[in-house]
Amino acid sequence: MKKLPMLIFAGLTTPMLGLEASELSYLYKDQRIMAMGGANVAAGGYSTSIFSNPAGIAKVSNEHGMVIELLGFQAGTSKNGQALFTDLNDAIDSDNEGDILTVFDDYSGQTVHVDVSNYSSMTNNHGQFAWSIGLLSAVDANLTPHGNSYNLLEVQARGYGGITGAASYTIKPNDLGDLSFGLGLKVISQQSYEGALTPDQLVDYDNILDNLQDKMENNGTAIGADLGAIYQFNSFLKPSLGVSVLNIGGLDYDDSYGSQPMTVNLGAAIEPDLGFIKKTVIALDYVDLLNANQTRTYTIGSGKNVTYTENDDTDIIKRIRFGVSALLYENSWSAFGLATGIYQGAYTAGFDFTASIFQIGFSTYEEQLGPQHGDYTDRRYQLRTGFAW
Repeated sequence: MKKLPMLIFAGLTTPMLGLEASELSYLYKDQRIMAMGGANVAAGGYSTSIFSNPAGIAKVSNEHGMVIELLGFQAGTSKNGQALFTDLNDAIDSDNEGDILTVFDDYSGQTVHVDVSNYSSMTNNHGQFAWSIGLLSAVDANLTPHGNSYNLLEVQARGYGGITGAASYTIKPNDLGDLSFGLGLKVISQQSYEGALTPDQLVDYDNILDNLQDKMENNGTAIGADLGAIYQFNSFLKPSLGVSVLNIGGLDYDDSYGSQPMTVNLGAAIEPDLGFIKKTVIALDYVDLLNANQTRTYTIGSGKNVTYTENDDTDIIKRIRFGVSALLYENSWSAFGLATGIYQGAYTAGFDFTASIFQIGFSTYEEQLGPQHGDYTDRRYQLRTGFAW
């Protein structure tokens, strides 16, 4: 049986066609944060807050000492992801180009996303000083079949991983509140692949894999620094304001797919005290304030070369994130929380459950793939499991 998921490690060219990949850049989307609209710049509270604001680790609970999260397996897929992978894998196994063309026609223009990741970390909040260190490994891919006269499978994919670290320091400049500063560092290596595959190449997939990798694989290692700050007021609703600058200098892999631009991000959050809920957080973010992300438009030519142009992405709705999380109960052996929000103009929702050291969570959100809000949308679902204590 041919391994369709290995398509994320290949790309080739076909007759002239323009393709676009406009998803805002990211390294890790924590299921718990995405359930509440992806808003975390001012809210913080997780080891994975390093991916939105390193100062956020100052809000990690120190009630039970060091927080260790191991084997944090997370998987995500689009609404029609399983159906496309099953049908396309069966068509490839048939060694019949006609069957592959039928799948292309059935799913023409539908982008399917799949990702698998693991983030394991240790975090300790000593009160005034907090630190976190983590290991990230991830694979993600966007596959878009094109039927009719094009007859190709568009591929953008990457496999990446590395080490992350963050430290925060909190001061009390006045009686109004606390100011936390955060510094983060990421060392990430990746392999990326972008291009397109035709039915005949898919049928002969096993024999051309090495050649495809030679032509389309891009490897690199990059180091990025992050800075952030959160000011939390000691008043009713516990309002906080946050700002972060991520990927200072840019995690640049020779401009290949998966490169991360430097972004400036703003956030605000409140923590209202509701007697019947253990903890409530309401947060609002605006990410990529300076519009560093760009729309990449591919030109796939008959000369077997893939070229692209990058255009400014200034869509406002794609950058707004709002969410509410509620820890409904927490005791010595279990906890349960619900979250909802608005991410890029569409709803998000999810839950998080802990039983002893075992964690499980589920969320859904909708990603905007076009250069403007509403051009192309992709409803996605995430499942996360792991162990924490």
